[in-house]
Amino acid sequence: MALLVNFQTLHFAFVSWDDSTYVTQNPWIRDWSWENLRHIFTKPYFVSYMPIQLVSYMLDHSLWGLKPFGYHLQQILLHALDSVLAFELVRRLFGRFWLAFIAALLFAVHPSHVESVAWISARKDVLSAAFLFPSVIFYLLARGDRSLRPGPYAASIVFFTLAVLSKVNVVVMPLFLLLVDWTTLRLPRSGPRWWIQVLGTKVPYGAIGLGVMVVNWIVEVKTNKEYAHDPLRYLVLKGHATWDYLGILAGVHRQSPIYDTPPTHLDPASAAVRLSGLLLLPALAWWGLRVRHRVLAFGAGWMLVMLLPAMFFPVPTYVADRYLYHASLGFCWLLAAAILGAGARIRPPKLRLAAAALLTAGVASFFAVRTVRYNRVWAGSESLWSYTIQASRDFRAFNNLARVRIEQNRWDDAERLFKLGARQVNVTSWEGLTVVYYKTGRYAEALQANDKSFALHAQRGKEDRGELAELYYKRGSVLLGLNRTGEAIQDFEKALQINPGHTEARKMMEAARSR
Repeated sequence: MALLVNFQTLHFAFVSWDDSTYVTQNPWIRDWSWENLRHIFTKPYFVSYMPIQLVSYMLDHSLWGLKPFGYHLQQILLHALDSVLAFELVRRLFGRFWLAFIAALLFAVHPSHVESVAWISARKDVLSAAFLFPSVIFYLLARGDRSLRPGPYAASIVFFTLAVLSKVNVVVMPLFLLLVDWTTLRLPRSGPRWWIQVLGTKVPYGAIGLGVMVVNWIVEVKTNKEYAHDPLRYLVLKGHATWDYLGILAGVHRQSPIYDTPPTHLDPASAAVRLSGLLLLPALAWWGLRVRHRVLAFGAGWMLVMLLPAMFFPVPTYVADRYLYHASLGFCWLLAAAILGAGARIRPPKLRLAAAALLTAGVASFFAVRTVRYNRVWAGSESLWSYTIQASRDFRAFNNLARVRIEQNRWDDAERLFKLGARQVNVTSWEGLTVVYYKTGRYAEALQANDKSFALHAQRGKEDRGELAELYYKRGSVLLGLNRTGEAIQDFEKALQINPGHTEARKMMEAARSR
């Protein structure tokens, strides 16, 4: 089923959202050289440190070159593998075959996974799950009533390391293992041995996770939006995000590649409703423990743990489907338990299995149809951004569709879209307008747009050297169009000082000097 609902993605193209950075213009995945591998494992790339993700692209490139088919093939195969591993994880956790089967089936077809499966740049989600789920499975195999078996325990740590090197967000997984220990260990809790068993066995996970987490914390982009500096507004917004995530998991929330950040109302009634979202999953996990309902406790606990990074790390993205890939498994096994519980209420015992089967088929079909439909959005850059601007007012959607229009030489449309993007403060829209005006021979307007780009870049405070080199290159090109050759050469030189690998700036400088 995982393969079936995502089969159409094999014919999809790369999209103009990080795919060029990760794949088509990434020099470090071109061959299996020692230099490339050393660079991948010793230096962050694209404001993150996730070397296993880059190695997976290296494998694709060695097999397929830059044909997107192969990259999509690995993506859906990984998701299919994750679905099988999800079955085994739930079966090991609860010892119930049908609960595990239904949960894994729902996981395989869930529409919240479209972004992680169809978008090549989101490889980290499906890849990290392929290591994270075995890590939990091996821990369950290692966990006895009073001690850990060393072989499976070591395997769990190895798989956890690979998972963290694929996506740092999974660093929180040991918190779920603490919940497992709380309910399974049979040692007396009054003495030190219980705490040594519970906390001491998590030290290797913590040490590995902390190292990778620190590197990513240093290099990753954090949001600079106003709400991030106001604790109350931040919590209110994250509470609102929790309700959005639950709506996406239930299949009732309209999905989008970009979700607009809602206004943060602090009136008591509105704030209370939103803040309650932060309490829902902890309350369900606590209630499940209290009434000894392991499925409820573990399901809510798994969702809570896996959503923690998205909820409390100040990421620039308010809500994203990809943050649900791991967390959704807990929702799926809760939904599977609800289906089996509803079927068990049917009075004639002979009809219980049929009722459960019909409920499973109905929910799985609902999810599968939504998945197939939403997959089509990710077929290419034009379909992706045309859909997104209907669901979001974010400047990135307008800018990216405008770039598609530039490739199609539809300059009027590109100008209109960049101007819509420029309503939000950002450098990219003005940089795009510089290109449109330059290409259409409106050099004076191009220079004004470029000046605006420089001004916004300076206002941001934190210098982006790649962006700055590009701005100098564009200004040099405009000045060359105005026959101000000397000034143009100076700007090309500045671009090359900042980024010596800027081939276009070097070509333009040589052309200017030969005039």
